Amino acid sequence: MQTRDKRILLVIAFVAFAGISLAIISIKAAGTSDTKTTTINATVSETMALTCDANVAIPAVIASTPQTATSNCSALTNGAAGFSLKANATTAGATASQTLVSGTTWITNTVLATYDGTSGTPAAWTGTFKGLGFRVVTTGTTNTNTLAYWGTDVSAEKFAGFPVTAQSIYNYGSYSATSSTVVIQYKLDVPTTQKAGSYTGTVLYTATTN
Repeated sequence: MQTRDKRILLVIAFVAFAGISLAIISIKAAGTSDTKTTTINATVSETMALTCDANVAIPAVIASTPQTATSNCSALTNGAAGFSLKANATTAGATASQTLVSGTTWITNTVLATYDGTSGTPAAWTGTFKGLGFRVVTTGTTNTNTLAYWGTDVSAEKFAGFPVTAQSIYNYGSYSATSSTVVIQYKLDVPTTQKAGSYTGTVLYTATTN
């Protein structure tokens, strides 16, 4: 009888031990894993900052003796495709041929064509041109102007009158990490009948990302 009891005790002990072993194995098998990927999307917005000289003083003009002056505009943008610069006359009462006024007296452009945004309007200055013309200068302009309408500095300059509807005068089609400077030249001549006085006018420059 004692032998049988010992056997029963051994079986119970073995089962108890086996139960503990199975519990340990079960805990180790619980370390499973899974992975998932998260895609992060972000957008950097375009920015534009434009500064232009506030005033330009053209020297005193004597009929048939043109005078010139220049001003600068500087644009800083992170646009991937660069930017364009537009210009238009904003003097109160300005027309396609009149930008400068003294009281009620205007300097009227004659022969000098009004810029229409194409290469067809800028032309070499001649003695018949009267009024205020402008052009984009190559020297000092930091990036190449893809609107190659303005001739060659000094030797073959081309001018046009300011439009009243904004037209692109400069375009640069690439990203630049630094600011881009655009140099604008103004040229003025008047007829002998032009009334003496101080004339003024305003031009609006607008920089837009491409």
